[in-house]
Amino acid sequence: MIQDTKRQTKDADLTRRAHHSNAELSDGPVVVLFVGIHGNETAGVIAAERVLKELSAADGSVNGSLYVIEGNSEALARGVRYVDRDLNRLWEMYNTENDFSAFVDQEVPAPVEYLESLRIKASIEEILEKHDGDQQEFIFADLHTTSSESCAFILLNDTLSNRALARKFPVPQILGIEENIHGTLLSYINNLGFRSIGFEAGAHTSEKSVTRSEAFIRLLLHNCGLLRLELPALKKAESEIRAYSEIPETYFEIRYHYLVDDAEQFRMLPGFRNFHMIEKGTPLAYDKGKLGRAPESGRIFMPLYQKKGDDGFLIIREVSPFWLTLSAWMRESFFHSLLRFLPGVDKKDEQTFEVDREVAQYLVKEIFHLLGYRVTEKDRWTYVCYRR
Repeated sequence: MIQDTKRQTKDADLTRRAHHSNAELSDGPVVVLFVGIHGNETAGVIAAERVLKELSAADGSVNGSLYVIEGNSEALARGVRYVDRDLNRLWEMYNTENDFSAFVDQEVPAPVEYLESLRIKASIEEILEKHDGDQQEFIFADLHTTSSESCAFILLNDTLSNRALARKFPVPQILGIEENIHGTLLSYINNLGFRSIGFEAGAHTSEKSVTRSEAFIRLLLHNCGLLRLELPALKKAESEIRAYSEIPETYFEIRYHYLVDDAEQFRMLPGFRNFHMIEKGTPLAYDKGKLGRAPESGRIFMPLYQKKGDDGFLIIREVSPFWLTLSAWMRESFFHSLLRFLPGVDKKDEQTFEVDREVAQYLVKEIFHLLGYRVTEKDRWTYVCYRR
């Protein structure tokens, strides 16, 4: 975390950016919603405004505090995904050689999204400081939409506490997104030690995305005990976000991720939507004039139908209930203490291992995933495994 966030954001209008309801209450959970992290995704903004307006008139029925933090204000004003950089891809850059802080120190114009991220960080820190010592539960959720038609679904970093929160919603759950899409706000929040999930409501311009976003917020507040929904309202909200009948309300894992160098030269073939079943060899997209086919069977996930972004498409598969149960048990077991004795495994600190891929050639990701580790490539010969 940057230590001089407040200095670098002295001109930020935090009151405008972080709207709240019942922020003075000391009891109940603290729920923080992020909306408009991408400027062309307004469904969450509209839905949050509706819920805040309703809660402001619901005196005495709210048990806790709700905050709504506006994301990329400049991109929202322009109606574009981002201005200079993707705001949801730079949260791992802080205190690295790619950190943008030199722009501020040298009084050189910084990327718009870097300044936006500092203001969001300041809002987060302000909320945490405000409720420090209250022994309250903090829950964070990031609301998005997609460039293709889609049912609603949830993204989560694969921790047991995130699983417990996400399974309360009748939608598909995508595990381990942080291994494939780096620098997300969700990962930043998880690294602070708090539960966080992402909610994808559907297509950018669909009215259903607003309805689903609003239903998700109501269910989140109900599930964490901040706002009690009567049974008819609860069933209505669950019905509004429920996935299509052909898509299981279960966990999925990412099997393949196609990255794009230049979105202007990438063209997804028409007709694909999230969770569309595909077979190995299915033609999927043209990139720089070359046709790309599915390297394996599964379901297409987040196909890119816009001219900004570097995630062309992903392929996902269902995770077996046995694997999920086994991983939950192993994460509470003594197996963590045995990892350092495995061939090619080097313990760097209490949370991190590095694995020599020439020595440990089989089931590295599977073993570390079972034990709750995030697995990324340091280089072509080395995995870095960080305990979530």
